[in-house]
Amino acid sequence: MLKPLATVDHMLLRPEGKGTIRALSRIGYELPAAIADIIDNSIDAQATRVEITFLRNDREITSVTIADDGRGMDMATLRMGMQFAGRTDHDVGDLGTYGMGLKSASFSQAKTMTVISRQNGNVVASRWSVEAIDNDWRCEVLDPVQAGVTFNDLCLRGKTPASGTLVIWERLDRLVVSQHADALDEFLGTAMPRLEAHLGLIFHRFLESGALSISTVVRHERRPLALPRPVRPHNPFLYPNSGAPGWPKALSCEFPGLGSLTLDAHIWPAGSAADGFLLGSRKGIEFQGFYFFRNNRLIQAGGWNGAVKGNQDPELMLARVAIELPPAGIDVNVQKSALQVTASQAQALLAASDSEIDLEDYLEAARAAYRASRRTERSSGSPPAVPGPGIAMRVRRAARKWIAGNREAEEIGFAWGELDDGQVFDLDLSEMNIVLNRKFRYEILDGSPASSADAPLIKILLFQLYKESFARQRSSGKLRDHVNLTNSLLFEIIKIRLKDRDE
Repeated sequence: MLKPLATVDHMLLRPEGKGTIRALSRIGYELPAAIADIIDNSIDAQATRVEITFLRNDREITSVTIADDGRGMDMATLRMGMQFAGRTDHDVGDLGTYGMGLKSASFSQAKTMTVISRQNGNVVASRWSVEAIDNDWRCEVLDPVQAGVTFNDLCLRGKTPASGTLVIWERLDRLVVSQHADALDEFLGTAMPRLEAHLGLIFHRFLESGALSISTVVRHERRPLALPRPVRPHNPFLYPNSGAPGWPKALSCEFPGLGSLTLDAHIWPAGSAADGFLLGSRKGIEFQGFYFFRNNRLIQAGGWNGAVKGNQDPELMLARVAIELPPAGIDVNVQKSALQVTASQAQALLAASDSEIDLEDYLEAARAAYRASRRTERSSGSPPAVPGPGIAMRVRRAARKWIAGNREAEEIGFAWGELDDGQVFDLDLSEMNIVLNRKFRYEILDGSPASSADAPLIKILLFQLYKESFARQRSSGKLRDHVNLTNSLLFEIIKIRLKDRDE
């Protein structure tokens, strides 16, 4: 044991504003998780309605607002809410955890965050900006009369609530899109369904019970009328029949630090196309694993937390386990999207049992159900692959007719994503997607405008080249070598076009 060292003095070290906010902006929030964290505050404030609005012009999203009809705040409560990691007196049933969600979620997306709240007819408002934080943490208090006008204009469609809170994000540094004509529409066309799917999953119990309604709306600054879209619940355990006889079963474990936990172990029916299984994905393979709930809010959607090797085992894609957590006493990450599980806790989950069977038996039953479904598929013949989303509909219809005729077919989609610098494309076998590198989109299109069905020649050629690999759904060294070689050849062309563009 180390010998204790003597203290000779103390230093008062306040956090440096610019560095703190830079760290918060890189904390790992994606847009859906950031908005979900704000909605947690709305639920804690007993809101029954939440509306998320994206305000835009022709080229950019100018602001995002999250409005609710909760109980609102007075100045003292607002002050506490605006303080970073301030004192938090949460009720047992609250979703808030660290007193950081409002700030960390907001600054992960924007450089300015304004909060306007009405309670008992009184309006209070405050604003943080990165500049104010860097200026000795001086949080702005805003004019209540002007703030009340903004509240009336932006806080929920239809009748303005008697009480509620409006959060406004401005200077959105994480939502900047490129300047080509269709870039913003293309981004919103992808981002809004992802947001709605995420919120529908995380808050599905609240939505199903009718305790909460959530809607999203995109509002153009020149066309203020816009229809909100309701967020539908996506229940990851809502299936008509079990995928294996005798399941689900309730298993128990002694979880270090929490005591007894119940694991409701489910096996989905194979081949399901239900929203609750796919959850916005093409196959649903990444949604296997543990589903941790706290106060009816889904904290983690899938993943095995070290209890099982890997999180995307094809043979476990039908396995999902629901676990109810106590209101307090468990560590989650700041985004409330995953549990921080220790090695001993992972071992405890693996040892869960009902005295007759344990988690290992459950996993083997899930694997057996998957293997049985694959044998059935092979005996009936695997469906042929056809081009899917990302190709013009006229071409897709023709390809389906020529390739599949009247038979069932499986679509391979196309997407633009973030890949390594030397990669022109990659194969996402689990999601049945061919991914093209967004950084090289201009060069691949050779100056043509981007659209949802652009680059048809390269997409169709890659489809023809690798469609059999998707049918096998298994990567191999030989396949990876072939993909790398094709990437190297295509990248030589990209380098020529990059050089020509620079000149």
